[in-house]
Amino acid sequence: MGKAGKVWIVGAGPGDPGLLTVRGRQVLQRADVILFDRLVNPVILTWAREGAELIDVGKQPGGRRTDQSVICSLMVRKARQGFRVVRLKGGDPFVFGRGGEESIKLAQNRIPFEVVPGVTSGLAVPAVAGIPVTHRGVSTEVALRIGAQAKGSVEGKTMVGYMSAEGLGAFLHEALEGGFKRSTPVAIIQQGTLPSQKAFFSTVGNLLKDGERLRIKPPAIVVVGQVVSLRHEIGRQWRGKLSRQRVVLTVSSVLAKRWRGVFEEEGAEVWGIPMTQIDEIAPSKRLLADLDQSNWIALTSGAGVRALVHAVGDLRKLAAKKIAVVGPSTAQICRQHGLGVDFVGPGPGAISLARNWPGEKNEAVLHCTGSAEEGVLQTHLTRRGFSVRRIVLYRNNAPARPPGVILNQLKTDGADWIVFASGSAAERFQRLMGRTWAKKIKVAVIGDSTDRVARKAGWKVLAKAKDVSARAVLSAILKAP
Repeated sequence: MGKAGKVWIVGAGPGDPGLLTVRGRQVLQRADVILFDRLVNPVILTWAREGAELIDVGKQPGGRRTDQSVICSLMVRKARQGFRVVRLKGGDPFVFGRGGEESIKLAQNRIPFEVVPGVTSGLAVPAVAGIPVTHRGVSTEVALRIGAQAKGSVEGKTMVGYMSAEGLGAFLHEALEGGFKRSTPVAIIQQGTLPSQKAFFSTVGNLLKDGERLRIKPPAIVVVGQVVSLRHEIGRQWRGKLSRQRVVLTVSSVLAKRWRGVFEEEGAEVWGIPMTQIDEIAPSKRLLADLDQSNWIALTSGAGVRALVHAVGDLRKLAAKKIAVVGPSTAQICRQHGLGVDFVGPGPGAISLARNWPGEKNEAVLHCTGSAEEGVLQTHLTRRGFSVRRIVLYRNNAPARPPGVILNQLKTDGADWIVFASGSAAERFQRLMGRTWAKKIKVAVIGDSTDRVARKAGWKVLAKAKDVSARAVLSAILKAP
């Protein structure tokens, strides 16, 4: 494989497959190679894609053991071969899971990697047994220990504080009373795991002064102990070219479901806020009559393909028809639904298909489209002397207004990219967010028509895709200034 690989160190949770995180399942389903531990529930492995290589690297107590050096060598070798590798570990990989050791080895070998945290057994198992590990008035502290190795002084231990930005002074005083030194390294992590995450590093003796200067705000996590210094060896995790960036997809929910993974694979935080709702129209007798009289069927969207397949029912009714589509993405959707394609336009947009139309003028054309399409294909082909009928098989309706909490958060925190696949989506979203907000956000569009409408609505268009696909949009974003 020509492309460089990557390793994901994934926590599989305490045992119940339902407690594997959404992110963990996503990367598992895309993996080429999975190295799994003994404590991983085998059911989780059934979610791997067909053809993925499953390698058991578990350690049986008193039995077979895979040496840690062998595991690390396997990860490095498979990644260098260009594979997407998942190192699947029970619980959380950084809680008694040797995930730190494996991360250091990957960093030393310059292998891109990402840690996907898991639900740790020490917290989850008591919870399902009805035992809260913290409870107001009963317990305000939890110690996670492993066997007899936890005995002794604070050396070799870590102290973690939740929401400690507000009571930072008291927390650090407790750390000193507990035996930590003023020179012990400390990290305070604000807005953890979010695109807005910030991490600050200091010592027990200096953090309070540094925190006031840096104006740290909750929610935050404080970590005290020598493990903080390991960040220099582990280095920065490679989450992708859109790491810590928020991408808002305004495409239909059907498209967003398929596209989400492409952007998440590059590290983006994806918000799906559809501005288009596809509602198919009940089949009519007119469709069958128009089909009988047509030689060519023109399809300019994936929604049109799906609507046609649902309306016709029996694909044998299309056996004698030639099919022309606007671009490669629509062609792929046709093939997924069992339709052969006779011509693939350069895309995107109906004008491009009209300019490159392959048929003869004596061959009748039926354009199966949606209500938002303005008859561009029919107009351009008719001017050139073709006989064209246009039938609307679905409506591009405005969806329900997104919840206020989502819009308010977006207005406050902003986004890095907004993606529009149609002019109507750009107009609708601008009405929701306001022209002033729109001017601040980078926008990616699909096609010239969407570009013109989006600019007119006040959006700052910096990327334009040439095909209606997530990969085309991603490529345009990565090339944008």
